[in-house]
Amino acid sequence: MEQNLLNEDALLLELMDRHWRKIGPSQIRDTASYWYGAFTENGNGKPFEGLTSSDTMLHLTVPLYAHPESPYYRNTDMLGTIRLQIRFLLRAQLPSGCISLHNCNIDSPPDTGFSVHFAALCVHILDRMNDGEAAELAQELRLYLQRTIPGLLAGGIHTPNHRWVLCGALALLYELFGDERLRARADSFLAEGLDINPDGEWTERSNAIYNAVCAIFLYQTARVFGYAHLYEPIARNLRMMQYMLHPRSIIATEYSSRQDRGEIMKLNAGYYVAFSLMASQNADPLFHSFAREALLSLHTGGEALLYRMFLRKEMSAELPLQPLPDRYEVFLNRERTAPVTGTIPYRRTAFHAGSPLIRFRRGELSVTVMAGQPEFLYLQYGQARLLGVRLALGWFGVAGTPFAAIKQTGEHEYELSMELEGSYRDALDENAIGRTDPLHFAESIPLRAKTNVAVLPVRVGIRLDDTGVDLHYRVDAGAPPLFVQAVYAFAPEGSMENARGGAENGAECDAENGAENGAGLVPINAHASWLKSGQAIYRCGEDWIAVDGGAFQHGFECLRNDRLDPGVLSAVANYLTPVESTVRIRCGKSVKEKAAMAKATKEDKPC
Repeated sequence: MEQNLLNEDALLLELMDRHWRKIGPSQIRDTASYWYGAFTENGNGKPFEGLTSSDTMLHLTVPLYAHPESPYYRNTDMLGTIRLQIRFLLRAQLPSGCISLHNCNIDSPPDTGFSVHFAALCVHILDRMNDGEAAELAQELRLYLQRTIPGLLAGGIHTPNHRWVLCGALALLYELFGDERLRARADSFLAEGLDINPDGEWTERSNAIYNAVCAIFLYQTARVFGYAHLYEPIARNLRMMQYMLHPRSIIATEYSSRQDRGEIMKLNAGYYVAFSLMASQNADPLFHSFAREALLSLHTGGEALLYRMFLRKEMSAELPLQPLPDRYEVFLNRERTAPVTGTIPYRRTAFHAGSPLIRFRRGELSVTVMAGQPEFLYLQYGQARLLGVRLALGWFGVAGTPFAAIKQTGEHEYELSMELEGSYRDALDENAIGRTDPLHFAESIPLRAKTNVAVLPVRVGIRLDDTGVDLHYRVDAGAPPLFVQAVYAFAPEGSMENARGGAENGAECDAENGAENGAGLVPINAHASWLKSGQAIYRCGEDWIAVDGGAFQHGFECLRNDRLDPGVLSAVANYLTPVESTVRIRCGKSVKEKAAMAKATKEDKPC
């Protein structure tokens, strides 16, 4: 669909009207309540968790009031709603000028920065109405914004993206008030250098949330201060996103370091804004196409419409649309190793940027191979999702092994590796300062020499295929044998079943026919089973994933320090070292679905 065939404002207004009808009645009108003017969550009396629950709704109410095509344009009731929102915001503001994220961050400069973003844009929109009542609202918002300046000039941060949130907020305040201290404060953060690597990853790996946050706030910094050099890192990160979509435009969150980790999330309003702005900035059809995909994924459009009203030209690139990539194989951070350790005490996870990562896509098949965390593989086919594969070891409590390195060994072939070291500790040297307080025993560990040192190399070979993945486990500990467990964790919305035969005989056929006498899957509990032999099939809708490679060489349900998550469906295969085992994971659609698709294609062809 071409740009001029879609009235984006009308689409967004329809979404916003629908959203407002749901939440509008939840604004608190009890004058005795602290939350007077704020909104409750789903009508249950609990204030929204976002920021102060008032400024987060301004991006919805102000565009509804100010857009000429809105059913609430210059509506008296909406005017009153906005006035209550702003006055709650002023009451919630602390002496420092900051606000609180009420369920988490108290007296918070970064959360104040987030609130400045929407409040400043709303001031511009209200000013443009050339209306006395709108001007009164804008003046009250200006008061709130002016009071934030001392807090943002002096206040700090606690996550990497907060630096760019503050820079963007400082820029928007500078645009309104012209205080040169605001530019100087932003420059002090920018002088640290941007925490983005050559492949486009920010320190916080957060494809579903903080990529768009960094993009928007740095864009505002660049726009207001004229810092054109900031556009390139924004574009670099957004371009990386072409490799970060699973089927149905679900974002890859399986390796996130933030609250989107493992969540099912699509491109949001922030991405619509970021891609639209950068499509215009770079004249890039890929960004324009991503913006359209984000637009069609939205459930509410407040932030999107606010930006279309504030930066109309920059949000309206006239570029051709193109299909988003769905066939690729990319190896990010290939020269790096994950900052994890295989020695005691273990550093078990490293979700931050720089850890090696492979993304492989073949239409409905989407695979992520990850270093630095116990779950080294994610695989999705259509609706069917294998959330994680990990190799757990009975080795000094390591449990799921986080692999430090990935290297390419051939075409579509890779190897994950980790060197584990186990040891004990000697008596303290006579020159060491001993302490009898047991609470300080841990402090003595580095002073004690290692004894009984044992080293265990662990390898997983991976071969990517258009129909799935082959895994090859290699663990050789010598004597005595070690306990090993491969854990396959599937999404809870599907179901597991036995399959007759093996993948080499056609997983699709096995998945369709099932197995009357299959003994491969044996229940451990309601959410987990041993895969003792053969093949297991996971189904979700018409899509399936088959794991062919059962084993039952010991009877542990779960190895020490590991856990079979009750929120997923797990299949586990048990090995004793030496392990030299190949597992085939294949996927596809059911025969019935394939037949229906083929029939539809045939019927569509002209006679």
